Amino acid sequence: MPSSQSVIKPTGLIHGHSEVRFLDETIPVLSRVLALELIERRDHEALMKHPNTGWKLILHEGGAEVKDKPERNHYGVRVSNNQEVDRAYQYLLAEKEKLGLKKVVKRKERDGSYSMFFVEPGGNYWEIESYENRHKAGLPEHVAYPWKTKLTEEKLPGCGYISQAMTHGTIECTHLESSVKFYTEALGLDVVTHVPTIRPHDIKHPSSPWYIVSLEVPAKNKHYLTPLQRYTVAVESPSALAEAHRELQARRAEFGITAIEKIKEIVDGQSFLLSDLDRNWWEIAWLKS
Repeated sequence: MPSSQSVIKPTGLIHGHSEVRFLDETIPVLSRVLALELIERRDHEALMKHPNTGWKLILHEGGAEVKDKPERNHYGVRVSNNQEVDRAYQYLLAEKEKLGLKKVVKRKERDGSYSMFFVEPGGNYWEIESYENRHKAGLPEHVAYPWKTKLTEEKLPGCGYISQAMTHGTIECTHLESSVKFYTEALGLDVVTHVPTIRPHDIKHPSSPWYIVSLEVPAKNKHYLTPLQRYTVAVESPSALAEAHRELQARRAEFGITAIEKIKEIVDGQSFLLSDLDRNWWEIAWLKS
């Protein structure tokens, strides 16, 4: 659980961000194979959202020079059962060339998580995952199946599977215990686990089901991404944003913060960026209602 004395009192974990090469290549694929909907597009940014998930995905267009991201920095969606993962793999493998996918791979089941990965044209891994076996092992239904209304085949006709929710993103860390201190005491977020035998490493806000998996890796294997690959934590007011900025500056050494930028005006409010002890990027934002 987050500390009641955390620096930030977050109102939500509201956005994931993803750097892509060209919006015109990525948007149709995420719509066609994951049921994400385009909500807004301006300049070199697009906002997408899954109909069953409040979390919003902001795509940033960077052009042909944008590098492929590693597998451990991916986003994921959940389907209803293991058979749909198999169908997704078969469908995406058959449509790989037509969709411009760079990879389509099955993953060995891990602790009841059954899934496959593909790489969209913009260079980002996506996971299609089933928690069928985790639910059978005792994981509560609302965690295994985090949607209120099940989508029907009309949403993804002819695919043989249906993405029911956008569930998670992932980051890398090099010392989980130190990183958890930052997530809970600085960001004010929960860190939980879906498997009792695994150390808690899923970062989430208590009011929503989506989460960020923090994967511990050796320092020599850590990948460092740009600020366009980040997550947004919301606060309740401009004064809360300013106070969080002041305190994080003051406690920068304690939390191992590697960069903290000035507060800036954004289209719908104010925000600042920071880079944590693992050089993962976060945005702290106040957004106009």
